[in-house]
Amino acid sequence: MNTVRAVLRTGAHPRMPWLAAVLRIVVGMLFVVYGLPKFTEHDGWVSSFGGWSLPESSLLVYATGAAEVLGGIALIAAAGGAAGTRIAAGVLALVMAGAVLFGGILGGNSGALTLAPALLLGCLAIAWSTTGPGQRRRSSS
Repeated sequence: MNTVRAVLRTGAHPRMPWLAAVLRIVVGMLFVVYGLPKFTEHDGWVSSFGGWSLPESSLLVYATGAAEVLGGIALIAAAGGAAGTRIAAGVLALVMAGAVLFGGILGGNSGALTLAPALLLGCLAIAWSTTGPGQRRRSSS
């Protein structure tokens, strides 16, 4: 049981540790799998990003791919514990918000309106699960 806990790193999630750990690993794997083609099929992605009127498409594709792959690995490994996982989930949530907005809503790519919103919600759930009751800031009123 301790081995499973160590592999899943459930301690990074004060809220719903088992469910959140599994979600974190699945979402992380999806980011790695869908981030790698930004490097292996770079020209196609540059064409897509350019069609969405995004500047510096080649550089943006590399940056997006790096964020997805490195962020996905960070989620899988729960790098940095709860705080590091929360940061990785936050950065990836921003990337997915951009995919939904620029690729889906403004760019007209219906594909960006399927997996990207699901990954966005997954990242938000992961970020929420890494914040325990004792970690929230209280107002001083």
